[in-house]
Amino acid sequence: MEILTPRLKLIALTPEQLRLYLTAPDQLEQALGFPVARDILTEIVQRAIRIKLSKMAHAPTQDYAWYTYWLVVLAGQPYGAGLAGFKGVPDSRGEVEIGYGIDPACRGQGYASEAAKALITWAFRSLECTSVIAPNTKKSNVASNRVLGKVGMRIYAETADAISWRIDKRD
Repeated sequence: MEILTPRLKLIALTPEQLRLYLTAPDQLEQALGFPVARDILTEIVQRAIRIKLSKMAHAPTQDYAWYTYWLVVLAGQPYGAGLAGFKGVPDSRGEVEIGYGIDPACRGQGYASEAAKALITWAFRSLECTSVIAPNTKKSNVASNRVLGKVGMRIYAETADAISWRIDKRD
C-alpha cells in the first residue's frame, strides 16, 4: 500500500520489511532498491517496531496499515527519510494515535508535516476513524509540536511539560 504526495511516497511496510529495518537495514535497502535512514532507529523506535510487530502478528492482514510504520520516501532521490504511522486501528471512540520521525539530515524541510497530513487524510477515509490524536507531546519537542499545528491539529489538553493534540474528521 502506498500514498503519494507532491514530494513523498509513503509505503506501508510489511511485517518482514519492518523486521529487516530493525535487524538488517542493508537487506531492506536491497529489497527496496534505495537507502533508508539509519539515524532514526533509536532505542525508542526499535522498541516501537517490536511492539508493532507483536501487534501485527495478531491483527488481521487488512489492518496492517494501521499498525505498521509507513516509510517516508523522498520522491526525487529516492531515500527512505523517515517513518510515520498509527498505534493501531481506531478505538471505540474512533480515535487513533499518530507518530512520526524524520532523519535528522532531512528535518526542517516540511517532510514530517507532509507525511502526517497524508496519513491523516488516509485515516479519515475510514468510516471507523473520527479523530487523529497526538497525546502528551513533550513541550520540549518544539519541531513535533510545530508539525502538529501545521497539519491542523488543535490542543485539547496541556500539562506543565506536555501538549495533547487532536484533529477531528469534521474539522
